Amino acid sequence: MLQRPFLPIITFCYLLLLLVSSGAAHPAASALPASWFYESVQASADLGYAVGSAGDVNGDGYLDVVVGAVKYAQSSVKGGAVFLFYGGPGGLRSQPDWFFGTDMNGAELGAAVAGAGDVNGDGYDDLIVGAPGCSSPEPKEGCVFVFYGAAGGLRSTPDQTLQLDRRDSYLGTAVDAAGDVNGDGYADVIVGAKWYTDNQTNEGAAFLFLGGADGLSATPAWQFKGNQGGASLGTAVAGVGDVNGDGFDDVLVGAPFFDHDNAIDAGYAALFLGSADGLTAAPTWELSGSHTNARLGYAVAGAGDVNGDGLPDFLIGAPGWPNPADQAVGAAFLFAGTDNWTTVTPLWTAVSDQPNAQFGAAVSSAGDMNGDGYADVVVGAYRYSQGQSKEGAIFIYLGTPGGPTPLPHWTAEGNKADTMFGFSVAPAGEVNGDGYADLLVGAPEYRNQTELRGRAFLFTGRDANAPTCTIFLPIISDN
Repeated sequence: MLQRPFLPIITFCYLLLLLVSSGAAHPAASALPASWFYESVQASADLGYAVGSAGDVNGDGYLDVVVGAVKYAQSSVKGGAVFLFYGGPGGLRSQPDWFFGTDMNGAELGAAVAGAGDVNGDGYDDLIVGAPGCSSPEPKEGCVFVFYGAAGGLRSTPDQTLQLDRRDSYLGTAVDAAGDVNGDGYADVIVGAKWYTDNQTNEGAAFLFLGGADGLSATPAWQFKGNQGGASLGTAVAGVGDVNGDGFDDVLVGAPFFDHDNAIDAGYAALFLGSADGLTAAPTWELSGSHTNARLGYAVAGAGDVNGDGLPDFLIGAPGWPNPADQAVGAAFLFAGTDNWTTVTPLWTAVSDQPNAQFGAAVSSAGDMNGDGYADVVVGAYRYSQGQSKEGAIFIYLGTPGGPTPLPHWTAEGNKADTMFGFSVAPAGEVNGDGYADLLVGAPEYRNQTELRGRAFLFTGRDANAPTCTIFLPIISDN
């Protein structure tokens, strides 16, 4: 059993559920319509498995977006692919501006995608793409491909490939921009390898690669292992900004299958602070779930500054979090930035009342979607049923001085059964430059008649008081 110096246990949600699950009608949330979507031209491509902002890779002043399709066929092999769409005054185009695929069978290219920031200091944002099933040469060691931005956009082949040369590690399970953790002026990246094995089988690990004038370091500058068999640390990783206000960016990692005491797969998340020497070797703050199969840490994300106190906040999802009847309803927790991480409890919690909806399997900042100066947050529930069986849904909560609103202000649904809508969520930034942040959502099992193709959707920000249609949501929240 992994021993940690500080493992706060979340137990307050039982009280929350007892207080608010009385059957009374919940306030309505507005249904936010999609302004753009892209659908795979191939069946069974799982397009939308991952979505993300790429930053501004071509330097035109508009943010770009990237979408992964882990089973897309290059030639006749389903190795996966990624698609890039440039932002512009009219929003995203109907067809991709850039494409990268592979003929490596089972590579799962596009399982994780993210803007890296400017890792080589040339003034253009760069892109990182995970292919955790990549075998080159070790079976399923995993690869992370790095593409440098330029005035003409991205090249057709990677500028760098990051590898561990350790079989069955699944490097690239998760990727994210880490910000500048050591203050040297170059962006760094954080990468997860969920089945990495060292002292413990499938313990998982997270790795930091530092930026520099020649791009990312070829070998990790920092690593942290799960230290428990099957913990799967690195399933989720996130750059969370400078959460303690010391001038260095920080990172968060999740291990959803970590066992705590007698709670199997309770889950675990750990925060590491940046410094002039890089990330701390040991976590500054840790959190363990307290319930079997809660899977806390399955999703982690930076939230932006939700409460307007000048420090960024972060989110942790637990899609198996139980209610008092021991039904896996799922939950999401927001922790506010602070300069003292000795004892920290959630600022805000959202808990679904629908069993097995996978609420909290995806969490993200939504940016400032309503332009009020506070960052907003989104929670995905890719098996949520609302009119259609297991269509999936997302729930958007607006930022306020007290944290996110208790109930979602906007929501969106898959509108077809079994679409996995909300499996992936990510802030898009302002792709059309209108002053409102936009949101990306993936639905990798979206069906075109009888074919499972997958879709990615863009939801554009707007005034919170703009008229929209209204639906009722069985959702529970507390701040």
